Amino acid sequence: MLHYASRAYKILRRRGPRSFAAHSLRFIAHKIDPREIPYYLLEGEVKPGRLNAIGAVAARTIPDDVNPAIAIPTADYGGDIAFGKVAVIAHIFYPELTSEMVGYIKNIPIPFGLFITTDTEEKKAAILSAIAGLDIHALETEVRVTPNRGRDIAPKYLGFSEVYDRYECFLHLHSKKSLHTDGLGNIWRKYLFTNLIGSKEIAETNLRILSTGNIGIVYAEHHDEIKEQINWGYDFPIAKEITARAGITLDANTILEFPSGSMFWGRSEAIRHIRELNLTFDDFPKEEGQIDGTLAHALERSLLLFAEHARFSWARVTTKQTERPVAHAGRRFIPLLGSEHSASDITSSRIPESYRLLAAPQFDNRPRLNLLLPTVNPKDVFGGIATALKIFDQIAQAHGAGLDLRIVVTDAPVSAVTDGLKDYSVQKLGAEQPAQRVLLDATDRTENRLDMRPTDVFVATAWWTALNAFRLHDTQKVLFGGAPKVVYLMQDFEPDFYGWSTRYALAESTYLRGEDTIALINSEELLGHFESKYSHPVRMVIPYQVNAKVDAALSHALREKIILFYSRPSAVRNCFESGIDGLTLWARRNPMQAAEWKVCCIGEAFDSALASSLPNYAVMGKMSLEEYASLLSRASVGLSLMISPHPSYPPLEMAYAGLRTITNKYTGKDLSRRSPFISSIELPTSELIAKALEDNVNEAEKSMIGRRSPIRTEIRDLPIDAEYFDPRAALAHIWPQFQKQ
Repeated sequence: MLHYASRAYKILRRRGPRSFAAHSLRFIAHKIDPREIPYYLLEGEVKPGRLNAIGAVAARTIPDDVNPAIAIPTADYGGDIAFGKVAVIAHIFYPELTSEMVGYIKNIPIPFGLFITTDTEEKKAAILSAIAGLDIHALETEVRVTPNRGRDIAPKYLGFSEVYDRYECFLHLHSKKSLHTDGLGNIWRKYLFTNLIGSKEIAETNLRILSTGNIGIVYAEHHDEIKEQINWGYDFPIAKEITARAGITLDANTILEFPSGSMFWGRSEAIRHIRELNLTFDDFPKEEGQIDGTLAHALERSLLLFAEHARFSWARVTTKQTERPVAHAGRRFIPLLGSEHSASDITSSRIPESYRLLAAPQFDNRPRLNLLLPTVNPKDVFGGIATALKIFDQIAQAHGAGLDLRIVVTDAPVSAVTDGLKDYSVQKLGAEQPAQRVLLDATDRTENRLDMRPTDVFVATAWWTALNAFRLHDTQKVLFGGAPKVVYLMQDFEPDFYGWSTRYALAESTYLRGEDTIALINSEELLGHFESKYSHPVRMVIPYQVNAKVDAALSHALREKIILFYSRPSAVRNCFESGIDGLTLWARRNPMQAAEWKVCCIGEAFDSALASSLPNYAVMGKMSLEEYASLLSRASVGLSLMISPHPSYPPLEMAYAGLRTITNKYTGKDLSRRSPFISSIELPTSELIAKALEDNVNEAEKSMIGRRSPIRTEIRDLPIDAEYFDPRAALAHIWPQFQKQ
């Protein structure tokens, strides 16, 4: 009860004795009908989406800094009015307000038609009589009697449904008194009229705003006394049902925003999904003084969702000059559709790489290619990321001029960039600026959103970047009605990086979007694995090609007693532990021989104590390509393991450079089919590794050491039933118009 007393005191102080008395009576009425209690009198705060004390759905309302109100009138917003005429569609339940309404309507600066609904013949006569004495000069004027159902909502949508086909834009008005709001109705009505058509300058500004870009609805910021009452109430189930009929999935966590008071400027095309519901007056309940829980209330709250689904944005306005005017060029529209995803869930809190990348629509049709990468920091760029950058660049070059490029970094903040990215503009998510080449740090994405165009094509590689790519693809469908396919560079079977778990399921889910995917599968072996499990109608294979810089730096040096061990402790599939134990076992079994050989651990730096069981070793970590090529030219034996259907590059590079190379088999993978220089053991166990090392070291000592053995040996392709990757062919899948060029 202390909570109610506190709220009641605030009402007394802010609204006066009359409003306090009215609310007190309504609180008492709650004992008879709980729907009569104001939401803001309820005890305690209720989380959005939960039911409050009277069983109504609490709403998540829009923050003030999201799509902030535009201060009007202003000459700084928009260009010319794009409409030659406007339909004023007004429901006049109280004929005595006709003259007042017409006085405001006269402020409209372009020709208008006046279409009025009311509920009785007597009221129609009174309205016509009032109009006759006013100097309106409307293009056409008509008054129709409609059933007293659906308050002002049903008459405005159904009473003159054919008018929307003749007028590109409209203004919805009604003779608002809202008798249930304790005298606030008259204040509220005049507030709405003032903000929509309070003067010629205000009406002109609102029409210019409506003419800007793809804005489909313009309405007044909520009246101060109404703002705290914005809620779903009992309307959520009805709103969920009607929006579902238009293909909208409504979530109780979706931000609720709508023109409170149901007066607004609009484009007829923006409400087409409401019209396509084919509602009739019989769908609305009989008038019984309801203040909530009806189809009319649900339609009122769903308006902006329908507009967004029709590919329109919206704007709210205020005549409070304390507000800063918002220029169109700097206005970033945040949609309601998809806003339910802005709250984190337990999955993203425990699996942070899966945190959703949210988007804000950018209504720009210039094509843009986007690469989603975990990192671009040079120290972390290994084969997979390097391949993704290479493929991205090849597709961009094949397209040529007229293509914007953006690399979106999802995991590691951008601290440095490779030479190939020096011409990119490094920017932060939420502060994007126009540029043809953007390197966007999206690691802080709890509040900020990615600018997204209908033409954006997303290129993904690691499963979590693909997860976000498909989420963005789905958002494109919601906001723009369609989306290009996601280009998915599949470089491994990533679910197997994890045990059976949520991560496993999320990773595998990215392979189940075959119809939305252009699959670029890295290697013939990996293709076979995917074809046995999934369907990707559009797929291309990336064949193995030696790195051009490595190839150019290879030399016919004398072979030395060097074993190259591709060692990456952080990549568990590379079986670092088995490799060290296998080398150690080989050394114990052949101590005299091992003392003459040097093991060079390449790929990733690690604590040298982990390799201390080896008699002669060096932890060399990540090397330059030139240093790597020098070692390939001098070493004699290579060890590179990977439990994966992907062959990985190091064993193929080692064999190409003429090393006797040891790797392991996997389902569908046997690299000995690729080269006679490769030995494929069944499993990477220390016993099998040690035995293979003994055989290959002995053979190297017989035929290689101190000699210039072959380099650039053949790495054979494998037969496949798919096309090989070609940038131009990929373009034809991404943008079909390239098929004709």
